[in-house]
Amino acid sequence: MEMPRLQVETTPARLGIMTHNARQTIRQPDAELSIQQPKARLLIEQRPGKLTIDQTRAWQNIDLKSIFVRSDEMVSDARQLWLEGIARAAQEGDELMRIEHKGNPIATQAEENSRYQFELDPGGLPAYDLVDIHYAPSEAEINVEPQKPVIEAQPRKPELGYQRGNVDLHMEQYPDVKIDWKV
Repeated sequence: MEMPRLQVETTPARLGIMTHNARQTIRQPDAELSIQQPKARLLIEQRPGKLTIDQTRAWQNIDLKSIFVRSDEMVSDARQLWLEGIARAAQEGDELMRIEHKGNPIATQAEENSRYQFELDPGGLPAYDLVDIHYAPSEAEINVEPQKPVIEAQPRKPELGYQRGNVDLHMEQYPDVKIDWKV
């Protein structure tokens, strides 16, 4: 004999979920910024340098000499002539002392002493090398006073945006139970 059987058929429920994500936006506007740099205060003081030009030697070269230089030269020349005269007198005395040797020292000395010798020195022209130039620069005084920058900043608040997310639920398939007897 066949027994009736109970047949159960079920359909599961299916739930559909649709999500929309939340959105957040953050925007930071630039700050208003103003920077000014004043010029530094600069003070420069320069005293003139000292220039000396000595052209004494150039003037002396063309025989334009001061009385002091002339007197020094005359003393020097006179001393030299005096020493040369002493030397000449000693030499002539030696020649006369040896008169017994051949020759005529008196006539020779008379002839030499009768000639007049002189030198003419007209001087030269001024030359660059004879001019002494000296320059002593003076130092510059430099004072610098820096100025601080002027900075003005105005910050701006960030702009925030938020859109909420949501979740949509719906039934895609409803549950079902079927019970049936099968013979």
